[in-house]
Amino acid sequence: MDGLLLDTETIYSAVTNKILEPYGKTFPLETKLKMMGRDVRTATDILLKDLALPLTFEEYDNKATELKEVFFREAQFMPGAERLIRHLASNSIPIAVATSSAKAMFLIKTDKHRAVFELFDSNITCGDDPEVKRSKPSPDIFLAAMRRLDSELRPEDCLVFEDASNGIEAANNAQMSSIWVHDMRFSLDPPSETIAHDAIERIASLEDFAPEKYGLPPFKE
Repeated sequence: MDGLLLDTETIYSAVTNKILEPYGKTFPLETKLKMMGRDVRTATDILLKDLALPLTFEEYDNKATELKEVFFREAQFMPGAERLIRHLASNSIPIAVATSSAKAMFLIKTDKHRAVFELFDSNITCGDDPEVKRSKPSPDIFLAAMRRLDSELRPEDCLVFEDASNGIEAANNAQMSSIWVHDMRFSLDPPSETIAHDAIERIASLEDFAPEKYGLPPFKE
């Protein structure tokens, strides 16, 4: 969801830099890329280690949570996200959210977009769900989301959209096909079509997704 449906990655970066400022540090993109798609504990541990911050997980998390609870309420949809959600829902295509965010933070991020996220019905799996024992790149969250969506679904029936390499790896580990929505704002790669990846397709934005390529109803322009 983060960086895929909602433009929260810019907020994550702003919050992180605000916390780092008193320590004379800035948030390196290399570290951010390692954190993207991870649960909050794993991501924070990566940050604290990479930047050698004199903070415990709890100290950092308290600072970050206070800021995120304010700024995440302003999160907006990524280009093409609302259109795709509404299109799939209107055509009765089963859809689900599998996010590493904890449920409480998910509710904050989606607060201004409840009408759209209600289109997922109860098919929302968060990182603190009891069925998710291991975070991405383990497949747990995608398999849990699949079971919640339809108990008869098989991994090969699923198509995963991901913006983070950890998520693509998790989809592969779940034996699911995936589309990499590669936000070049958060990339060390040149804007080239030759970037290696393990997804079945790489697109720059959900606006570029063509449903008919995957046997889905085309958009009505």
